[in-house]
Amino acid sequence: MESRHGAASYGKETDPAVAEQALVERARQGDTEAFGELFEQHRNGLRGYAERMTGDGYMADDIVQDAFVKAFLHLGSLADPGRFRPWLFRIAKNQANMRLRRGGPYRREHPFAAMQQGYPGHGNAGVDWDDLDSVLHHLARRSSHAAAEEQDPAESLLRKELYETIHALLLGLTARERDIFQAFFFRQLRPEEIASLYELSTGSVYTYIYRTRQKLGKQHARVFPGPPTDSQGEGAMNKRSLLQLPDRTVSLLPMTSWVESIGTMLAALDDRQDPVKLMGISAAAFRMKVSNRTTFADSMYVFDWKRQLHDCFEKLGYRITVLSGQLANSPVPVLGAVERFPVVLPIEESVLPFIRKYIQLGHPLLYFDTSASRPYVHEWAVLYGYDDDRRAVRVTDPMLPVGKWLSYDDVVHNPVRFLAGIDGKVLPDAAAGRREEAATREFAEMTIRFAVAYARNGCEYRPTTVYLQYTSGLAAYDRWIGFLRDPYHLPNRYGMGHLAAYYAETKRFAARYLQSVPLRAEAMRWCLLAAAAYEQAAEEFRSICGMVPFVRTSDMLSAETREACAVSLGKAKEFEAAAIGYLEKAVSHSTGGRSE
Repeated sequence: MESRHGAASYGKETDPAVAEQALVERARQGDTEAFGELFEQHRNGLRGYAERMTGDGYMADDIVQDAFVKAFLHLGSLADPGRFRPWLFRIAKNQANMRLRRGGPYRREHPFAAMQQGYPGHGNAGVDWDDLDSVLHHLARRSSHAAAEEQDPAESLLRKELYETIHALLLGLTARERDIFQAFFFRQLRPEEIASLYELSTGSVYTYIYRTRQKLGKQHARVFPGPPTDSQGEGAMNKRSLLQLPDRTVSLLPMTSWVESIGTMLAALDDRQDPVKLMGISAAAFRMKVSNRTTFADSMYVFDWKRQLHDCFEKLGYRITVLSGQLANSPVPVLGAVERFPVVLPIEESVLPFIRKYIQLGHPLLYFDTSASRPYVHEWAVLYGYDDDRRAVRVTDPMLPVGKWLSYDDVVHNPVRFLAGIDGKVLPDAAAGRREEAATREFAEMTIRFAVAYARNGCEYRPTTVYLQYTSGLAAYDRWIGFLRDPYHLPNRYGMGHLAAYYAETKRFAARYLQSVPLRAEAMRWCLLAAAAYEQAAEEFRSICGMVPFVRTSDMLSAETREACAVSLGKAKEFEAAAIGYLEKAVSHSTGGRSE
């Protein structure tokens, strides 16, 4: 769905240079799909260039991979997006020169161990080849001499910078971590060999490697502390910026933070939307889903985030850009919703430029926060500031009225990466003013049709992961009741409380939305009857909230409470089923955007 909304706007470009510049701009914001397109466009040309330099096809493949990784990491430093191709080829040239060592028997790949043999004219006296510090110091010193002697001093200075950088990064490691790092990354030993060498389990070696990667990532941020300040060059970002959020942050929709956050983002742009309208347009008021495993709260999060968000903002007249991903080797919350997201690297350069861009525009961002304060586990938040000195961003939190600071490290290592920024208003067509009223009615009819289809047929979005399956629509009631009445099943107490509070709010707003739709005559009468039925369903959910409050507790649900909740759910289903029947009649009395 991303291409439908994100890439489509660039597909009309006829000038390849302009189209590429647009891709570069998107890639600089962290759009991995745009960077993938750049990769496809330049891969063959870059490989041919690298092979002509090295005379070795296999080495050329490695150079291309290295060049694109380096380009992705440092794309934010490219001042002129129109110079992407020569900048990329210069990186490839540097990578090739790094591999084509001059002199000695290692003209091509020069193994780390072979450096002990030295190069002609450079002594190795005093080097302890078992001590990584000594080796790196020696290599850096030798490169400094080579810079003055060789015909290509840029190559030697590049090597010197590399060695000094590695040395600085390793300062944060313990002795054991450094030993394992050297064995794994420099000596190329397999984890099983390292485990035997240091009398560890293979699992422990993997743990050391994982922790070392994390430490090096943090140390990298200290060695390269982020973007330049205003005094360091034209077009540089400010080191800090904190937006003032509107009064709307006193939550109108405490449970449905997806919609609350959208409203806050728009209010910050002086566009205060009615929360009732937002609940209808976003379809949040009419979704209901329960896990097939137990009463986990994750089911309320499982829908097509990208599509729903793009559609919602499109109806409101805005263009947005979404940055999404999931980290590898991390437990990913709400996997059923994000399993289709690309796997991304936990690096600041892939996230922070995106954040800085929108905050500098004065536009808060939608952010999925997996560190929300209790009793929440994770929630939607609004990101509205950053501070490079503090190395933190400012986000809302449902339990903290004044918000909170999240470190850059927390943001980068969030296992679910989802941010969205508002680019601006959709350019209106000539008939937009005349169509506004008709469009509002059309959107209302679309929402009602969605409510009917969802209740009858369930959600179109289904996870591909086998063990994550959900029941949605009216059938979700039966699944939920089955959990409560199964004597061999243990419902999740926390999830029960969260689901009940969430659906009590959505049913209440479904009623309020149907009371406000701009339909007439019979269609409006049926909508009002449906609204009354939804209000009664909401009342049953509020009854469940009284029996199972949304709190963190280890208390078990008694048999009596389970049965009472099942009875209330059964009544709620009857009311919602009646509401859907009324809405079907409303649809039958409305044609072509006009009520009969």
